[in-house]
Amino acid sequence: MKDTPSAHPSSLNLDEFSKKSEAFYKEIKSELEAQFKGKYAAIDFESKKYWIAETVSDSLRKAKEEFPTKLFYVIQVGSSATFTVQSLKRGALSGKFYGSKWTY
Repeated sequence: MKDTPSAHPSSLNLDEFSKKSEAFYKEIKSELEAQFKGKYAAIDFESKKYWIAETVSDSLRKAKEEFPTKLFYVIQVGSSATFTVQSLKRGALSGKFYGSKWTY
């Protein structure tokens, strides 16, 4: 796997990750809200890909099939609630992002 900042959370600046993820979401927001409002999108700004599903778990499952160790930005389409999730061997590391503050 290509070494990328989102593949290695210990070297990742979460504020930078959020800004880049939010910028990518803004690029696709109109399209997603027109088709998928209320569903969940797991997005990866580096690959410019996203995975849509009815639940957070299903959108992440789809995303992790392609990128099993990456950090994903998940948003409920049309909502301001976001999450980040990193796939790990022993489970998942997750956090919620509200504005510029992270909670774990």
